[in-house]
Amino acid sequence: MIAEAKAYKGSAVQVVPVSSSFRPPKHVVILGAGPAGLGAAYELARHQTPCTLVDKNKRVGGLARTLEFKGFRFDIGPHRFFTKEERVNQLWREVLGSEFVPVQRLTRIYYGQRFFHYPLKPLDALVGLGIARSIMAFGSYLYARMAYRRREARSFEEWITFHFGWQLYDAFFKTYTEKVWGIPCSKIAAQWAAQRIRGLNLWRAAKSAFLGNRDQVRTLTDQFHYPRLGAGMLYEKMADRVRSAGSHVFLERTVEEIHVSGNRVTGIRCADGQSLEVEPDGYLLSSIPITEFVTKLSVRPPPEVLAAAQRLKYRDHITVNLTYFGPRPFPDNWIYVHSEKVRTARITNYANFTRDMTPDADAHGLTVEYFCFRDDDLWKMRDDLLIQLAVDELKSIGVIRAENVRDGFVVREKDAYPAYYVGYESHLETVRNYVGSLVNVQMIGRGGLFKYGNQDHAVLTGILAARNLVGEEHDLWFVHEESEYLEEKNRDSR
Repeated sequence: MIAEAKAYKGSAVQVVPVSSSFRPPKHVVILGAGPAGLGAAYELARHQTPCTLVDKNKRVGGLARTLEFKGFRFDIGPHRFFTKEERVNQLWREVLGSEFVPVQRLTRIYYGQRFFHYPLKPLDALVGLGIARSIMAFGSYLYARMAYRRREARSFEEWITFHFGWQLYDAFFKTYTEKVWGIPCSKIAAQWAAQRIRGLNLWRAAKSAFLGNRDQVRTLTDQFHYPRLGAGMLYEKMADRVRSAGSHVFLERTVEEIHVSGNRVTGIRCADGQSLEVEPDGYLLSSIPITEFVTKLSVRPPPEVLAAAQRLKYRDHITVNLTYFGPRPFPDNWIYVHSEKVRTARITNYANFTRDMTPDADAHGLTVEYFCFRDDDLWKMRDDLLIQLAVDELKSIGVIRAENVRDGFVVREKDAYPAYYVGYESHLETVRNYVGSLVNVQMIGRGGLFKYGNQDHAVLTGILAARNLVGEEHDLWFVHEESEYLEEKNRDSR
């Protein structure tokens, strides 16, 4: 078994001695230089195993990359750095050092022309909803806990209603969720709610609000950490260290075909004509969407596999990024928009992360997020019209003065969020079983595993995939399968 290093030190990757009883692969090809791909590459460098990363973008980081525009820095939507995984936390801190800075957190929900703290605070919600609506919500909650306690939820709508009642579901879950996924909550699988929301305990939240936090819970909601120059700063530094260890990172290369011989992947061909061999004892790690992976195999999969892949859906993502000058438009890191009157789902102010994200003290980098499918009108809309739409919507909900917006640009991301539609599990199992028949392939990350996780989950799948190649055994399909989307953890968690 391979011994683990206790820390990453200095500007180079710390090498871990390789056990003489196990021979790691001579070379590994990694598709995607996002959190998962770079997590794998970084871990492989520790074991002196060279790799080659291939990514379609101009910069590393995937959906966590940072873009520069006229002195501003924008992420592809906001990222908050916290994790229960000490292996990931250690990596973040050792790579970033003093440039991993604490940020005071404020996130709110915009609903009914009012702002509510998120995570929800009982007193805040009581005042915001009003006495009558609050009484109805509390009654609905009590009814749900008694009436549905033995029923198993199949959909997101049922899960939230069974746990919190119809009134809270309608106020704080329905509209935003349907914006993100583009379908009714009754058609979204219950696993989405169970994975992301099950840590929310209304009784405990109410107790903490009225009686104080007397249990052994330490909140993580008041502060988080963040790279000084944006989320992408972490991945740029990781890529630099991977290169210094002798590996290669090729950007602006889109995979066109994945060559297969028997039950092994033997190489890839990129759209620019460049090819890359996967050596006989080599491996391929892939974080590209699993649906894209199977359709690019040189040996056509069976019809039932292709049919299952077609039924798995990803949600596409648009960010409209605005440069704004003047007084701070809002104090939040980001705001969830639960209003049916506008199409945006979330808005972010990066000046409220670190001032180094903007060029001047009166400058604010705002991101307005939209979720869609690529055949929707939003996806096809011209950039200038999208920018105008974003400005108009922010003005309509009262968070900006339109005349203070100087400029903007648009970023479109395909296949950003794997969609947990009711019944998706059987289709995923069919595709997963077929990909599993390729003996030198491991799928990693959000897209490759078709699992909506946070960036720490993605990094961890990369780390564990790399460790699988040096003698450990980890089933990546079940990484964080039982984990909650935690907003808190126990005081004794380290």
